[in-house]
Amino acid sequence: MNFMSPETVFAQAKNSRQGLPAWTYNNAELTDLEINSIFLKTWLWAGHISELAEAGDYQCMEMANERAIIIRGEDGAIRAFHNVCNHRASRVVPDDKGHCRNALVCPFHGWSYHLDGRLKNIPRAETFPAIDKSTLGLKPIECELWHGIIFIRFFGSGPSVAETFKDAEAEISLYKIEDMQPINEPWTMEFNCDWKSIVDIDSEGYHVPMGHKDYYDLVGRSYLDQVLNDQVSRSYGDIDAGKHKSQLNQGYVNTLPKESYLPPSHQRQWIYWSTFPGFVITLFPDQIEIYHSYPISFQKSAMAGRSYALVDERPEMKSAREYNRKINITVGQEDVQLVKWSAEGMRSSAFNGAIMSDLEVGTGAFHNQLRRSLPVTSLDVPPSAGTLAQTNQQMVEAD
Repeated sequence: MNFMSPETVFAQAKNSRQGLPAWTYNNAELTDLEINSIFLKTWLWAGHISELAEAGDYQCMEMANERAIIIRGEDGAIRAFHNVCNHRASRVVPDDKGHCRNALVCPFHGWSYHLDGRLKNIPRAETFPAIDKSTLGLKPIECELWHGIIFIRFFGSGPSVAETFKDAEAEISLYKIEDMQPINEPWTMEFNCDWKSIVDIDSEGYHVPMGHKDYYDLVGRSYLDQVLNDQVSRSYGDIDAGKHKSQLNQGYVNTLPKESYLPPSHQRQWIYWSTFPGFVITLFPDQIEIYHSYPISFQKSAMAGRSYALVDERPEMKSAREYNRKINITVGQEDVQLVKWSAEGMRSSAFNGAIMSDLEVGTGAFHNQLRRSLPVTSLDVPPSAGTLAQTNQQMVEAD
């Protein structure tokens, strides 16, 4: 894999090492534009095929005003639809996840749909004007399976997930992700800040020695951030086989089995692959974790994820996975605090935008891609109130 040098990444920035201007973290119009022009038009993580094991199994997700249902059909195919009944716009299924035996039945008036989205039945159909049922099926949403991971894209077009990650394919395919099962419940953390504050911290390892002392004890100075291209970045750390100050780290190293389906090069690495705007897949020797960060509304954001692993009943593997879980809980709690502190400072008049180190190349690449996606974010000051979307469109057309 050929990675971009920090000099190349930062050369693409407007002011070389300058991060996004302060106003971009505190602007409601920009948040709306980011939701509608980025998140609703990009691939969003929606689960794993193991969570939809049987025909009729479904789960739902929401983004802004859009809501989706992802379901396995009677033919075994996984599809996504807008969770909106064509009668009166009710949710077709009310729960976050569940199972439908033969049909999706709207809880409002009982309109029902086949598992492939076709309209099945209208109660008291004789009371309606003549209806062509073939035109009133659930509206489809683009859906892609990649190594067993489910992605949906509400609108827009562009490269597939597989195309986006093509240069990472050789490494990610080692982990047999499509054969994995969930090993914990889905989790969500909400933040009272702009979503970029979360991704900024999650994209760089410069803060690891100070912000994550126990994690630094695990991987030492080996941690490195790498930028593959405009969309994709990679970070990794080699697990230090020596003595560790942290009992959790020492327990993890001692119990992690040496017999593995992974090649020797990956049996002692923690690897993080990410793609714009906020998707991450973390590859551990004993399990993986998938999560994404996204905006909910102005100054409201979330990070949601779940862990998966191959079936392995060895006691030492079970112990290693429990140590891993505790290590990552600690890292997550530390990051929550760092996000909070950073976001508070970004609201201050003292903040004029970040200055980037070579060790923050991942954050620099994230900022560059946001500027490319929404050129209005390259302005030093925000446009006049009510004109941000129009200004951005004018800059797109002028480019």
